[in-house]
Amino acid sequence: MPLISIRELLLNPQKNPEGWLFLPPDSEKWSLETQGVFSSDSSDDEPGADNHLPAQVKQERWIESLDNSTIEDIVCNAQEQLGTPGEDRLFQAFKFYFDNDAFIQF
Repeated sequence: MPLISIRELLLNPQKNPEGWLFLPPDSEKWSLETQGVFSSDSSDDEPGADNHLPAQVKQERWIESLDNSTIEDIVCNAQEQLGTPGEDRLFQAFKFYFDNDAFIQF
């Protein structure tokens, strides 16, 4: 799986692959330039199996953040509230949802 920046995935969420987005473990350091990777669904794997994870995720102990459908919902929610939200607002909405498991109110 190719790496994708948070900026790219927020600006074109419909182009993201299905699955979960893995990002570096320190969410306080995330920015629009932070690179992540999508991983396929592992629901058919044995509990604790990590054979579906890209090597970088395992080596650098990246964390599972949000699935693609949730990312699409975050972008839609921001658009409903703001019309055409800028990249910084989309990132703010993404981080808020990750931290609070809820949509931001602008």
